[in-house]
Amino acid sequence: MKEIAIIMTFSLILSCKSDKKKLALPKSKSEISIINHAIDSSKNTNIANQKVEDSTEENSDTYLKNGFSIIYTTDDEDQYLIYKKGKRIIDTLNSCSVGLPIKNLGYVISDFDNTFILGQSYGSGNPTVVELYDKETAKKLIKEYSAIIDVDSTNQILLYSENDVPKLTDKMTLFDVKKNIKENYDFPKEVFGEPEILSRIHLINISDKTFTIEYEFNDYRNTKRQKYTR
Repeated sequence: MKEIAIIMTFSLILSCKSDKKKLALPKSKSEISIINHAIDSSKNTNIANQKVEDSTEENSDTYLKNGFSIIYTTDDEDQYLIYKKGKRIIDTLNSCSVGLPIKNLGYVISDFDNTFILGQSYGSGNPTVVELYDKETAKKLIKEYSAIIDVDSTNQILLYSENDVPKLTDKMTLFDVKKNIKENYDFPKEVFGEPEILSRIHLINISDKTFTIEYEFNDYRNTKRQKYTR
């Protein structure tokens, strides 16, 4: 059953594309239906300390700091996330078949000063795949198909794994985005041998010299904290 679930999740990831084959708005303007195109300040999404589980509204535009936006559009076959600054189109971040949930297409997890985190989720229990984008260039700053562990939006720090289903030999990566510093750390050994490894690890506090995680193990019956030196 575990193998079937992994295959189904991988199929969903492949059905939502983040490649460079579609870099312009799909088809002509007359064939595009833009959902919620008018800016409604009550629906703007400037995120601070938002948990990963809090997905964006269905089919909504997202407005980031410093004049950037992610506009949802669709044609007869696909739905798209168009990345813009003002009226200028920078890139198409993702495309996905019409009918699939917006969380498969992508949603903003954290809006930092010069970067932002875009997540893609594929159902309860599956890891949330993330990309960290440079705002000006839309360049990806971490390995493709990395999965989030937790994020400190105030301090602009991302904790993630390059393997969405990590093994004992894999590492957690702490990315201090403001300082552009990545550091790798061992996973706590107790989390292995059970499902949903990444969702059971939480970033509790962080300083310039240390950070602390809390994690559940033994079928969520036990909780433990571990401090790491930066």
